Amino acid sequence: MTNIPKQSHVSNVTSHIPQGVILTLALTSLLSYGIGLSSNNTATAAPRTAQIQLSQNVQNTGNRLPKVVAQAVLNDVSKRSGVAIANLKITQATAKTFANPCIFQFGEVCTREYRPIQGWEVIVQVNEQSWTYHANRNGSQILLDPKINVSGNVTLPRAIANKVLADAAKRSGVAVTNLQITQATAKTFGNECHFNFGEVCAEIYKPVEGWEVIVKVKEQSWTYHVNKSGSQIVLDPKIKTSPNASLPRAIANRVLADAAKRSGVAVANLQITQATAKTFGNPCEFNFGDICTREFNPVEGWEVIVKVKEQAWTYHVNKSGSQIVLDPKIKV
Repeated sequence: MTNIPKQSHVSNVTSHIPQGVILTLALTSLLSYGIGLSSNNTATAAPRTAQIQLSQNVQNTGNRLPKVVAQAVLNDVSKRSGVAIANLKITQATAKTFANPCIFQFGEVCTREYRPIQGWEVIVQVNEQSWTYHANRNGSQILLDPKINVSGNVTLPRAIANKVLADAAKRSGVAVTNLQITQATAKTFGNECHFNFGEVCAEIYKPVEGWEVIVKVKEQSWTYHVNKSGSQIVLDPKIKTSPNASLPRAIANRVLADAAKRSGVAVANLQITQATAKTFGNPCEFNFGDICTREFNPVEGWEVIVKVKEQAWTYHVNKSGSQIVLDPKIKV
C-alpha cells in the first residue's frame, strides 16, 4: 500500500503536464524516426553507386586500345622506321567501324557497299612524323597509310640488295662493284598496277608491301620496285638501259634470220647495231601499237635494231625470244 501514493504522484505529475508539451515530444520522436530511416536508406544505397562506376569502367576498358594491338602496331613501326619501340609513342587510338574493306585499306575511291570491319585507327609519333594505321579488332590485320613516307635505307635485306644489283649489272653491262644503291625506301604500293609503274591505275586498294630502290648506274639513277620477299623485281620502264648489255646469242640469231628471210640479204651481210633490254608497258606497246591503253601489263624483252642495206629495222623481242615482232612501219 505504501507504493500507491507514489503511483498517484506520477499520475498527478503527468496529468499536470501541458498538452502542448506532449504534442511537441511526439513530433520530435516521429522526426527522429524519419531521420533514422533516411540514414538507413543512404547506407544501403552505397553499393548501388559502386556498381554503376564498375559498369562505366568496363565500358571505358572496351574503348581502350588492347595491349596486343598496340604492341603489334609499335612492332611494325619500329621495323619500318628503325626507331626503337621505347622511342615511339601512340598519340591517339580511336575505336572505329570501317564501312567496308576498301575503306579499311585506305582506298581512295571505294564503293558504297556496307561490309563493316570493327577496329581501330591508331596514330603513332615517329620522330617528327605522325603515322596512321588501321587495325582490325584483334590486331591480326595492321595497315599503314600508303601515303606515309617511311625512312629510307632502314633495313633493306642484303639478299634483295644483291638481286637488284645483279639485275642492274646484267642490264647495264656494268660490274656489280661499280654500282651503288643510293636509296632504299620501305613502301606500300596501292596495288599491282602501281607496283609495276602503271601510269593509269584503278583506285582499287590491294596493297603490295615492298621497297623502292634507287641504283646509281654510271650517270643515271635507276628506280626499282621490289616486293617484300624479293621474288618480284621491276625496273621503271622509262629507264633507258645501256645498249648491247648482253643480248643472248640465240635471240640475236633469230632476229638476224628473220631479217634475212624478209630482206633476201644474207645473214653475213646484216648487222645488229643496237640491242636494248627493255620493259614494254603492255602487249600493245610490245607489238608497236600506235594507240594503246595505259594498262600496265609488262613484257620484259629487247628492242633490237638491225642494219639492212641502208635501212635500220627495229624489232621487239620478248625475254625468251619466242616472240619476234618487226616494226610494221618498216618497208620491206
